Amino acid sequence: MKLSRSILFTLLASVFSVANATPPEMRCQTDSYNNKTCQDNQGNNWFGRTDSSGNETWRNNKGDTLTGVRDSFGNITYRDNSGKIRGQEDSFGNKSWSGKNGKVIKGRTDSFGNTGYRDSSGNTIRCYKDSFGTETCN
Repeated sequence: MKLSRSILFTLLASVFSVANATPPEMRCQTDSYNNKTCQDNQGNNWFGRTDSSGNETWRNNKGDTLTGVRDSFGNITYRDNSGKIRGQEDSFGNKSWSGKNGKVIKGRTDSFGNTGYRDSSGNTIRCYKDSFGTETCN
């Protein structure tokens, strides 16, 4: 599963910044070239691209980069600018993220394609996709 879900951006915000109790709401769109653009309600922007092998590159408007490399089993590992592992996703849709603050976020995707996340403090994030393909996480 390519991580084209806007949850990535919510998680990226927590990976590259101080974690808030309530994550920002994100809205994302994908163009015909498979480029993704997301913006949160605080004005932060993320730009992403997936290559033909399923590898991903994400950059934000602050200069942070996150690169996801997919292996032959469909698992993907995300590393930040410094090469530190920040997230992993297996081929079953199970995800795990760690922020700079040491908090861990784990997520699962249900059979309807909705994703739910819980951090180590018990906070939850839920993502839903509408009929136009726009996904909202809050």
